[in-house]
Amino acid sequence: MDQLKNEIKSKIRVQYNECFEFARAIEFLCERYEKPLPEGVVINEADISVKEKLKTKVTKDMQKNIQWFYKNLNISGIIEAYAVDYHTATVDEMLYAIEGSDDVALCNYIGGIYISKFKAQHYRDWSEVKHSVELMKIYIKECQVIDESTRGNVVKCLEAPRDTKKKIINTLRKFYKDAYSKVKNQVEKILSEAQKQLFLTPVDFVNRYFRNDFRVEGGKWAYRMVVHLSLFDPVDIKKLSIHDYINQEGYLVLGKEAIQWYNDENQSRIICQFLKAISDENRLTILKQLSIKPSYGQELAEKLSITPATIKHHLAVLEELKLVKASRTEHKVYYLINKEEVGKGLDDLKTYLM
Repeated sequence: MDQLKNEIKSKIRVQYNECFEFARAIEFLCERYEKPLPEGVVINEADISVKEKLKTKVTKDMQKNIQWFYKNLNISGIIEAYAVDYHTATVDEMLYAIEGSDDVALCNYIGGIYISKFKAQHYRDWSEVKHSVELMKIYIKECQVIDESTRGNVVKCLEAPRDTKKKIINTLRKFYKDAYSKVKNQVEKILSEAQKQLFLTPVDFVNRYFRNDFRVEGGKWAYRMVVHLSLFDPVDIKKLSIHDYINQEGYLVLGKEAIQWYNDENQSRIICQFLKAISDENRLTILKQLSIKPSYGQELAEKLSITPATIKHHLAVLEELKLVKASRTEHKVYYLINKEEVGKGLDDLKTYLM
């Protein structure tokens, strides 16, 4: 066991990446500042002070511009993609990478991240079209999606990639200069201190935070991971894709309070909530129906032969635990199963018991 612990320690590098935290700061601003914290998690005054200071530096126009790029292009995802693929550690390096990339590369990030975020469906695979801007535009136009307005904005960005690039760079550069740079040193200092407290037991760390994809198997751990601790999303666990398949290397963004969150007491409470949500026969049927196709409330009520009010209650329970996601159009609210959260709940149960 000691040999395995030492192996894991040697293959996990805790390293602050300014690009990742910059992306988290954007999500913090665009998701109405604070996500609900799990019971028992306490954010200290220094962390709160940094967040409050950032908010005071963001003007209404800056907020509006950032919000547009976040809503339509998932700009934080684009930042992370460039940081991973171009191995950038600072915002300046990341912006330089965006500026230097050609139209095809930028459109590939925009289109690919859009498809992933909105679960857009198409009869072709994205890999078949990502080498041509024209084919990417056609692909996005033909996708089956619920949010037509966002699709339209993405198509416009693909039709004028150089203008899009310029607007992205200008928006991010202004946000960095006028707001993020004012808290940058404080963020780095806080996270530097937090890094020292990260490891408890290496095997437990891997099994909790890397889940099924990167678990210990046969007494060995094959991966090399870079872990970035985040202040702006303190309890998030966000796995970025393995970026080097030959050497099996990848990244993980981990909220600095996530260890506090993942103690056994809170773990059991979260698992009980998950089991309670899916133990109801109607809610389980709703999840199954939404795994087949997105549906709206009346459609589900007719399918299950229960009242719309009852459907609304069940959806509220599932949405609270993020097992389903709502997508609002002008006239209807569609619901989609959140397969990642359902899978996470099942993984947590397996980890807790086994």
